[in-house]
Amino acid sequence: MAYTGDIAATPAGLGCFASWEESQTDNVVKSTMEDGTVKFRRRFTGIDRRVSASVRISKDDYPAFVSWYNVAQRQGSIPTYVKTPYGTSEVFQFMAPPVYSWVEVNVVEVSVNMYQGSNW
Repeated sequence: MAYTGDIAATPAGLGCFASWEESQTDNVVKSTMEDGTVKFRRRFTGIDRRVSASVRISKDDYPAFVSWYNVAQRQGSIPTYVKTPYGTSEVFQFMAPPVYSWVEVNVVEVSVNMYQGSNW
């Protein structure tokens, strides 16, 4: 099922994130039975994804990124399209405000934590 709510527009110049660390929520419950065997069952049928990602942008793109989060995403209250390292554009929602680190005079590294629900 595709996400049908409001989706923030992505800045035109923003490419994919340079670093991408992805994990899934553990949906399996393990119970030990009286005879010692272990029973497995799924809590949910969907897959929830969590991503920690970062990208380096120029100081000229910094205001557009800040505006993307604060204005277009309404400070993370609505999801947005994100270009993944494997070439797709998918809907994710920021879980917290981005962290901005100035690594050089003209370069900013932006780190984000994002979430994608199983029904998106």
